Amino acid sequence: MMFIPLDPKRLAVPYHPFLPRFRNPKLERQYRKSRSEYRLNALRISCFAGTAIWVLFTSLDLLTIHDPSAPLFYVRIIGIISLIPIIVASFTLNLGRWLEPIGVTALAIQIPLLLCVLAFMSPVSLPYYKPTEIWTLIGVASFVLCGVSFAEGSILALATIIAFFVSVLVLWPEAPLVLGFHFAWLVATIFFVAVGSFVLDRTQHVNWLQDEELSQAKTHIQTLLHNVLPPSIATRKLAGESPIADQFTEASILFADVVGFTSLSARLPSSAIVKMLGDLFGRFDRIIARQGLEKIKTIGDCYMVAAGIPQPVQGHLKKLAQAAVEMLEEIKAVRAPDGTPIAIRIGIHTGPVTAGVIGEAKFIFDVWGDTVNTASRMESHGTSGRIQVTETVRTTLADEYDFDGPRNIDVKGKGPTRVWFLQSRGGSVAAA
Repeated sequence: MMFIPLDPKRLAVPYHPFLPRFRNPKLERQYRKSRSEYRLNALRISCFAGTAIWVLFTSLDLLTIHDPSAPLFYVRIIGIISLIPIIVASFTLNLGRWLEPIGVTALAIQIPLLLCVLAFMSPVSLPYYKPTEIWTLIGVASFVLCGVSFAEGSILALATIIAFFVSVLVLWPEAPLVLGFHFAWLVATIFFVAVGSFVLDRTQHVNWLQDEELSQAKTHIQTLLHNVLPPSIATRKLAGESPIADQFTEASILFADVVGFTSLSARLPSSAIVKMLGDLFGRFDRIIARQGLEKIKTIGDCYMVAAGIPQPVQGHLKKLAQAAVEMLEEIKAVRAPDGTPIAIRIGIHTGPVTAGVIGEAKFIFDVWGDTVNTASRMESHGTSGRIQVTETVRTTLADEYDFDGPRNIDVKGKGPTRVWFLQSRGGSVAAA
């Protein structure tokens, strides 16, 4: 369910000043929709309870006082069956937006039926069916049953009070003093129930809004976290796992670096350089996403990518090599701020790595190990516009790509190392 943000101007007072509802109609509809299951259950329980009460008092009359009024008996039968269609509909139909009107109707139809009970019963029943008791019961039910809102309950309560006056002024007149006391008891009872209903309804609105805002904030945090960490790692981090460090026996690492970046930065405005890098790395991001790879980080003009982590993937080195070829092709569309073309060096190596998240502040998903260091050396000792790879990469991709080499370079910590330049078939570095 999508949350509807509040108007910032209304954040301080999102509620109606006199009713326990939201000012924003869309937000109120969303709230009511979220409570549809509760209201449906409340409707079913209310209808079952109403039917049971009709059966109870009809049975008591037949077993005890035996009111001789035939119309009264038929009214009671109608009362028993009046709620059955609503019960059946609640289990067989998708009531949707009709749920609340049906809930109001279920209680509203009881008012004329009870007026008929008072109109048709004989004097023998009056001691047992006092109007004040009947309408107090309905007044309370107006707020606590059927899952109706406070406003709907208030309308039903007003109808109950009108029915009370019809009963005690027309059907079974009472002395003014008795009427006054009975009216006071009825109004006092309805008032306190109404206050309780108002507070409960407002509290439910507040709690729901807080839950929605918390859910929205959690989703926002997850979105931000997923921009920093892979989804599977983000889930583990949110679960409290720390540190996160996984061993991968096979993974591939790519480093790409802008050639001559230091001189570019020295002679051109920093804002223009940042804009250029944003354009370039945005293009690389799309390539990486298309190939299903994992961008690790950028450090200045250096762009680092991994394949085969955090989830092992078959053919990860092939995907990474294809991304490298596409990156060399994409660089042709980017220019330095002064209009001159730019170039990159790319280095790739494959092997075991450790990947994970360490620390609690400003954490990132990172990769460590000799494989990472070797890939970095392939880039730093590489040639502009070329993809330099190790012997391991060349052996693995020999059936997929052409290679130029070998040549020997002196790699720090490793000494003389044989390396190759990866090319697509036919000797071109254009995308395959």
